[in-house]
Amino acid sequence: MHSKPTILLRVPRSLPLIVVLLSFSFLACGQVSLVQVTSCASPATTCTIPATGSGHLIVVGWSSTYGTTPSISGITDNAGNTYFEAGNARSVNSSSDMGDIWYAYNSNAGTTTLTITPNPTGSTGGAVIWEFSNVNITSPLDQTSVLNSQPATTTPSGASVTTTAPGVVISILVPGSSMTGLMAGNPFTNDSVFFGVGWAHLITSSSGTYAAQWNTGSGTFDSSTVSFIAASSGGGGGGGTFSRCDLNQDGTVNVVDVQLATDMDLGSIPCTADIDGLDVCNATVVQRVVNAALGQVCVVNHQVTLNWIASTSTVAGYNVYRGTTSGGPYSILNSSLVTGSTAYTDSTVASGQTYYYVTTAVDASNNQSAYSNEAQAVVPYP
Repeated sequence: MHSKPTILLRVPRSLPLIVVLLSFSFLACGQVSLVQVTSCASPATTCTIPATGSGHLIVVGWSSTYGTTPSISGITDNAGNTYFEAGNARSVNSSSDMGDIWYAYNSNAGTTTLTITPNPTGSTGGAVIWEFSNVNITSPLDQTSVLNSQPATTTPSGASVTTTAPGVVISILVPGSSMTGLMAGNPFTNDSVFFGVGWAHLITSSSGTYAAQWNTGSGTFDSSTVSFIAASSGGGGGGGTFSRCDLNQDGTVNVVDVQLATDMDLGSIPCTADIDGLDVCNATVVQRVVNAALGQVCVVNHQVTLNWIASTSTVAGYNVYRGTTSGGPYSILNSSLVTGSTAYTDSTVASGQTYYYVTTAVDASNNQSAYSNEAQAVVPYP
């Protein structure tokens, strides 16, 4: 399981070049990624979204029109995915409104239309639909928590969950008054305040207790929060950390996983592997699973992704350097100036290695700034 630290670096002024702010993100193999999020207007019984991928998690949050408290009888889509309520995720605020969270896991590709069936029929509401990749494909649901008919406040906290593994937390808060948005400093991402409801998610790199905090008008509220497990994690019903080569996540890498890798490579089943890259299935993946089934280490690919804020000076581009010792020496990574982008991905890292990164800005006369301060990235093993 990778973490995803972000480190701020400052490139000192040198020649005419102005300070550049650089951040390094360690791309987490096994960390959940948000693919898309879409709002669905009332009556929110038929929702259209961009086509989804295979092997992903689709999450549907639904809130009723004010003054009604229906339930959800079921959800279907055009790709034949099966949807489940996320445990007892339905929250209610007296007789005024409700919220609920449903999901489909290890999805078939090509979902573009979802049909949400409320009970009683004819009930209306609003929905937000998320799609995430790199989620556990066999038992993704971790924790569920609800708050019903909570006392009036202008700073409500959503239902909190104590997760058992890294993954993603989805939280909705249905206020009895107006919704402003997430409270400043809260780590959740505010996906929408559509339909007067707070809809948010948080991708986590470790287990812990998480709750979204909101700013609203004074009023009572209800909230539903659910957590899901990242692909390489146990928790929930998973019971531990899985090898990346354990494709069916049953705790053992064996001939079954070899067959799955082969079928994924042939395209007869959806590719859900994250060994040679997320959703990459090829002969290399098959061989690595074979080796792991024979008792060897499951070799997986890692990478470090770098992002920075563009210099306010006129620059021709940027150079990125890497070393294996703090303070250098460093070797340049890019064969030509990084131009037209403020990002760079180092895909040549080795498992178990620690790297140190610096960057420079370069102008049209090839004047180069001094090194930035140093960022460290520790690559997991294997």
